Amino acid sequence: MSNLQVVLEFIKKSEKSDINKMIDQINIRKSELRHEIKSSFSVGDLVSIDHKRIDSSKTFRITKINNKNIKVISTDAGPKNQYTVSPSLLVKK
Repeated sequence: MSNLQVVLEFIKKSEKSDINKMIDQINIRKSELRHEIKSSFSVGDLVSIDHKRIDSSKTFRITKINNKNIKVISTDAGPKNQYTVSPSLLVKK
């Protein structure tokens, strides 16, 4: 049995206080992962956006890094489109 299956079985048998502790730890880990992803970018980096509504071949330049999101502007010859994007959706070029 995999580790995930063991954890899922443990969750099924857990009390509410144990589940709340697990949720706290999950939220802490998610925050750490978001910080790691965000810190891998810097202002001026060229990126693309991995989202179904935006063409992945378009290139953007990072203009500002905020606490929870990153502002980018298109580098294409057309109109300059600016987006505020979650770091998890950005891919370095």
